[in-house]
Amino acid sequence: MAARSIRSIARLISATSGAIHRGACCILLVISATALGAGTLNLDDESLTDRPISEVVIQGLNRVTEQEIRNNLRIATGQPFESKAVKDDVSTLYRLGHFDSVTADAELLPDGTVRIRYILVEQPIIKDIQVVGNKVASDQELRAVIGLYPGGPRDDFLLERAVEKIKILYRAKGNYMVEVEVDETRLLETGILIFRIVEGPRVRIREIIFSGNDRFDTNQLGAQIKTKPWVFVFSTGNLDQDLLIDDVAALDKFYKDRGFIDVRVDKRVEISASGKEAKVVFVISEGRQYRLRSVKVETSDGAERDKPRVLRTEQVLGLMVIRPGDSFTMDKVEASTKAVTEAYQTMGYVDARVDQTWIRIGEEPEVDMILTVRETTSVIAGLVRIQGNYITKDNVVRRRVRIQPGRPLDGHELDLAKRRLESSGLFNAATVTPQAAEPDNAEVRDVLVEVKERNTGSVNFGVGVGSDSGFFGTVSLNQQNFDIADTPQTLDEFVSGRAFRGAGQSFSIAIAPGIDVSNYSISFGEPNFLESDYGFGSNILYRNRVYEDYVEERIATSFGLSRTFGDMWTASTRISLQSVTLTEFDQDTPREVWDDRGPAFINSVGIAAARTNFDNQMRPSRGSRLEADLAFFGAMGGSYTFPVATASYTTFLPLSEDFFGRKSVLRLNTSAGYIWGGNAPVSERFYLGGRSLRGFVFRSVSPLSKYKIGPDPPNTNELTTTNDQVDGLPNGDPIGGTFRFFAGAQYEVPIFDKFISGVLFCDSGTVTDSFALDPYRVSIGCGIRLYIPQLGPAPLAFDFAVPVVKYTTDQSETFSFTAELPF
Repeated sequence: MAARSIRSIARLISATSGAIHRGACCILLVISATALGAGTLNLDDESLTDRPISEVVIQGLNRVTEQEIRNNLRIATGQPFESKAVKDDVSTLYRLGHFDSVTADAELLPDGTVRIRYILVEQPIIKDIQVVGNKVASDQELRAVIGLYPGGPRDDFLLERAVEKIKILYRAKGNYMVEVEVDETRLLETGILIFRIVEGPRVRIREIIFSGNDRFDTNQLGAQIKTKPWVFVFSTGNLDQDLLIDDVAALDKFYKDRGFIDVRVDKRVEISASGKEAKVVFVISEGRQYRLRSVKVETSDGAERDKPRVLRTEQVLGLMVIRPGDSFTMDKVEASTKAVTEAYQTMGYVDARVDQTWIRIGEEPEVDMILTVRETTSVIAGLVRIQGNYITKDNVVRRRVRIQPGRPLDGHELDLAKRRLESSGLFNAATVTPQAAEPDNAEVRDVLVEVKERNTGSVNFGVGVGSDSGFFGTVSLNQQNFDIADTPQTLDEFVSGRAFRGAGQSFSIAIAPGIDVSNYSISFGEPNFLESDYGFGSNILYRNRVYEDYVEERIATSFGLSRTFGDMWTASTRISLQSVTLTEFDQDTPREVWDDRGPAFINSVGIAAARTNFDNQMRPSRGSRLEADLAFFGAMGGSYTFPVATASYTTFLPLSEDFFGRKSVLRLNTSAGYIWGGNAPVSERFYLGGRSLRGFVFRSVSPLSKYKIGPDPPNTNELTTTNDQVDGLPNGDPIGGTFRFFAGAQYEVPIFDKFISGVLFCDSGTVTDSFALDPYRVSIGCGIRLYIPQLGPAPLAFDFAVPVVKYTTDQSETFSFTAELPF
């Protein structure tokens, strides 16, 4: 009985404890649910993942609108919760620059959804911006670089950038030790942004020293850097830290290009006790000059290396610019790598890559170079697809992309096609890209040509002035992408410019009345007639030219046919019909001019050939042009009969290139012309002077007239002899010669960016009535070129020249110029 009582008590205790446990669990569940529904959770809490968002709350807005915030949020109601998206929204809102702090939290609601809350603290408003302590720079200059404005929010990023830009502005003015601080206290208390500037003294570079340079002298190294000491008028001598860094890089490249691969270059700036002068020291450890001992060519296919399969080692070595035994110069190494790469690409291996590494050998200054060639496989050109030409016809683009489907894809041609498109003047940019191969046809690669068209039509108004041409105005209508067959269907098409466009033809109407020269012309050109290599052009011209003793009136029309051969050669033939009349004589007019007064019908048939390989047609720095022309005047009748032969050659040689890619270029040019028969009128003879031979008066380098027509031109039986005689030769007005020769050299060096250049030149030449160089003229001088894109591709040119070899009767002209200004 006692045992049963004990068991009953045990069952009662067990049942009671179970009830207590179940009650406690229920209480805990209720407390947990209450806590979850009433508190916020960490954004990374797993219990929030993928729960639907029922509400997005934005708090703290005062100045910024709620709609602006919601426009920048990825999170929205109805979407599943994603912690990364919320954090990205926080970063996005902070980058807006309106807020001092941005935080976010999440709340799990009783219904299982999530409420997102963004808590924003807005940046204080800048009420005013003030600059104190500035004397060298004006308030206007400083405000232009600050980037903040009254009424806008504080932005710490813009604030830091403004401080740096102010320092850059001062350093450009020579205040190298400038200090700029922001008054944070005033900004927080009053909202007024104050920049406190301690300008410091203006620091000028008085001396530049090169230390450790044994192989190259100071003049050679000084030519490589842009930092210059102060020279009155010619150099400000400002200390620019960024420019010094560029100079260190330029010196490093200079040495490595000459085989000093261990070179180390650093700089040191020493400020004087007064803080107004500085000495810049470039410290150089040249090391040894290395030479190339041997070249090994390998093919890399994954981890395997073997001999090249496409080109033999001997062929690769033959393509290289650098040879064993040469100084190991990096420019030759890069040129060699490029030459081998282009050889592979020309054979259809468009994905071929050539890399180079080099290894030092023993104690001697020698290296072995390893060319690693990734040959891949050759591919065939597939379809050539064109995009971006909304106005220009496809065939105009395809003329310049000479990739033929079904033929090996020439990788070098891809670069040439891009250059042709960009130099055509029809497009702002172009890309020519081989596409990925199809899985079922790996050997065929389509080519995608993408172009960005430019506005090729223009109506120009402007004025021009030149020492040769005088003052003139100009109104012109030009279209480089003309289509004579694209006639407008409606007046709106014509007015809006949707007609007469897209065929790559050229059309121009120009009206240029002037005081000394007036020109009126209409011209049309078709470069590829019926999609062939033949082109034609025509021109109608009226010109009125006022000379010192008479006026020339010329009406002309011409028609030409041309044929291109590859990228460089062009042959052409032309027919020219002209009517020339000379009027408005005075008593000093040469008798030869009176005799050729006309009206004269002058016609000619000519042939010409030219070879051009400039790297840039508008502003060449490398390449040459050779041109020869033979014209037969009077071939179709007319007032005069004589043949004329001319030839010219111009070459551009880049002598140096600075760290910014600006080139110093030497231009050499020579030309000659000869007229047979002696029947040519004064209007068609040769002259030099003015812009054609600087240092001499326009058209003054020429044989001179011996007789004037006198005060009564119609009665010229008794001729008036020119008053002065020099060495038994006449001292009258120029009447032109039958032989012309010119030779000149001009060295152009950049001065400021790519917009201002300086030139040094030497011009020489002569014009005579016989095949002889005596008397010969020579002049030397200097000038300025202003390249302003808004004014067209031709620069504004201003030159000063002095004759150093001249004839006694020659007339000097020190200053000559040409300038055309649109408005």
